[in-house]
Amino acid sequence: MLIENDLIFAFLNKYDKNYTVAYEIFKKIKNGELKVEASSISLLEMELIYKSENRESQLFRDLAALASFENIKFIPLTPEITLASVYIRQETGLSFFDSHYAATALSLDRKILSFDKSYENVEGLIRIDPKDII
Repeated sequence: MLIENDLIFAFLNKYDKNYTVAYEIFKKIKNGELKVEASSISLLEMELIYKSENRESQLFRDLAALASFENIKFIPLTPEITLASVYIRQETGLSFFDSHYAATALSLDRKILSFDKSYENVEGLIRIDPKDII
């Protein structure tokens, strides 16, 4: 199952409205109760957001924290995932990054762990609400 960046960002920000749920999910990941994949594109999105907000020193800390989770496998971007992402964007109107997450999840087990209900509009993709995991 692919973990979406909304869950990662919620975990990294204790002021996020979804922090408590994200914290419980990441506790399960750390304990080996939950194994997830993440798109390598999520790292790029993090870099761009933190850079645009002038928080690169915080980025270093947050990436190190994320890298410490052994039960998160990062999935590399491939031409096939990129093609699927373009198609999904054209068909559904998902954002650039969201279309990449959807395409990556579809290339795996077709499941995405996300608070974002817009993934429910992607044919063949199963959105799992993080609240249902804890």
